[in-house]
Amino acid sequence: MKKLILKYGLISSAIVVGVPVISSLFIGFGPESFGKGEIIGYTSMIVAMATVYFAMRHYRDELNNGTLSFGQGLSIGSLISVMAGVAFAIYNVVFVTWIMPDFNEQYFAYSSGLEVGSPRFEMEYANMMAENGFMFSLVGGTLLMFATVFLIGFVLSVISALIVQRKSVTS
Repeated sequence: MKKLILKYGLISSAIVVGVPVISSLFIGFGPESFGKGEIIGYTSMIVAMATVYFAMRHYRDELNNGTLSFGQGLSIGSLISVMAGVAFAIYNVVFVTWIMPDFNEQYFAYSSGLEVGSPRFEMEYANMMAENGFMFSLVGGTLLMFATVFLIGFVLSVISALIVQRKSVTS
């Protein structure tokens, strides 16, 4: 089961990180790309986490004599989700540290319709940071990105395990 989880975990990690990286080469990293980036990012998370279904089917059909319990499926899906979540968290650290260090300010300006550096922006950004600063810190943002990918994967793991589970047939 370890090889299966590693294989599908790497596939899901490649999708969840690779699609946003490649799409950014075409749409850019500025505020004008944030809307498209959100759609691409969440879609890539869902597609990446859909791999848990295929991993469970492969395990049931090829490695476990046609059987899969709900618990086995949930374990497989959860571990793949953890791998993809960790990969996306690492990507987040790289992104906000080196690729776009001013992402928080740019995204806040984009979402609030304000111009970076304007007096109103400075006041509202300072208030937001005072209230929610942890979520915009490196650690908070990274935990949020991990949790987002993991939770999408966990929900798809529950659904997939319910669909794919098959009890052994005793004669």
